[in-house]
Amino acid sequence: MENQPARFTEREAREKIGHAVRSLIEFAGVPRGTVGQIVDVYKFGEDAFDVVIEWDSPLRNKLKDRFAKGPYEEFLTEEIEELAYAV
Repeated sequence: MENQPARFTEREAREKIGHAVRSLIEFAGVPRGTVGQIVDVYKFGEDAFDVVIEWDSPLRNKLKDRFAKGPYEEFLTEEIEELAYAV
């Protein structure tokens, strides 16, 4: 299992459901600065989970991506306080 990104525990992943995030980089269908919401978790292995983010992408409607803990912490920023009142 070399080069595998760090994963969330089930508890860590589930606690993030409903949180808003913003992309720090551009990637497939998601421009830098795009806002998304964590809508689900994905079981990757034994107590290894990813979060599922639904992006508010101007390029694609209802785009969803999975993020492991490592890429989540490196390429996203949580926007909880800023976006909590925008809903």
